Amino acid sequence: MRILYTHRTQGVGAEGAHVLGMYEAFAELGHEVRMDCLPGCNPAERKAPAAVPGTVNGEAISKPKPSLIQRVYWFIAEHCPETVFELFELAYNVPLFVRLGIQYLRFRPELIYERYALNTFAPTLLCKLTGCKHVLEVNDSVVIERSRPLALKGIAAACEGFCLAGARISITITERFRALLSARFPTSAEKIMVLTNAVSQRRFSKNNDREAIRKRLGLEGKTVLGASGQFLPWHGLIDLVERLGGAAKEKDISFLFIGDGPVREEVLAKARKLGIEGLVRFTGMIPIIEVPDYLSALDMAIIPSAAQHASPMKLMEYMGMGLPLVAPDLPSIRAAADDTMALFFPAGDMEAMEKGIYALLENHPLALELGRRARQHIFADLTWTRHVEKILMKLI
Repeated sequence: MRILYTHRTQGVGAEGAHVLGMYEAFAELGHEVRMDCLPGCNPAERKAPAAVPGTVNGEAISKPKPSLIQRVYWFIAEHCPETVFELFELAYNVPLFVRLGIQYLRFRPELIYERYALNTFAPTLLCKLTGCKHVLEVNDSVVIERSRPLALKGIAAACEGFCLAGARISITITERFRALLSARFPTSAEKIMVLTNAVSQRRFSKNNDREAIRKRLGLEGKTVLGASGQFLPWHGLIDLVERLGGAAKEKDISFLFIGDGPVREEVLAKARKLGIEGLVRFTGMIPIIEVPDYLSALDMAIIPSAAQHASPMKLMEYMGMGLPLVAPDLPSIRAAADDTMALFFPAGDMEAMEKGIYALLENHPLALELGRRARQHIFADLTWTRHVEKILMKLI
């Protein structure tokens, strides 16, 4: 099958991993797939990091270099009033429709797979005009609480309803997300399926040089706890460091946070206040293909907090690496793991989280068994290739 994959993301972080995972899965199953996106936003072409200096433990590292388009987007997003920003999003449908139309005429896809972005309706319109099959993947929506509240919510809802109605299948990541979408757009409810986030079995099956990466990061001989992602206040990193910081020196615990985000400086300030600044490291954003290498440096992965509607990409990646995991007891996490694969604590109870971490540190056989079962489960059912197979079966 000829598949045109279109998205409006920046192609980095969790969204980039999702885009790349699905794109590669279509190709691995023998389909001819092409990607449509803005310049510099194709994670399939970002196989190696560009030389943008950063440091970890005083050592220079490289990070993906943002494209001109990305820098312009960031500038508009940061400085424009929300109404103006959303009007820019709506206006983008014009060049997008032209670009997709040209690609359609040249490539003649049998399926357009779209990672939906708010205020985007050009792919749906093209499929309606051409009769091409259309699959809509919904990870952002008017029905969820957003870090950037909408100014023109009625217009965004109309666009979303149009797209959901036009798609052969719509996909979202949790049962809660599906319930919210179904309540707001009931006529499209029967076409919505749930597929959690997943991992690339090929990338997460490779051998990682754990000792080399730990040496590079100055973590030799340490017990390393950590997390990955684009860190926001509600991810709970400050709570994690504050809870365990007092005992970190005594128990020889170090923290490795793989990624970056708005809370970085606040977390580091908290570490300085606790006198453990040398035990807390952020890598900065790294290329998607290097994530397994950095995760291999961890002894345990922690999810202090997670959104109710989200399917954390980091959860799947921790499980795919076979890492012992401590996580909040939420339906969105239970959708991928059970008590044989992770140690759960009541969501929001940081004292219980702390006790769970210490319990796994003291019971090494249990920690290893949880990681082994998690990895086995992920590779059996939660890979991008398996997801693509389920989607294509629905289209038959």
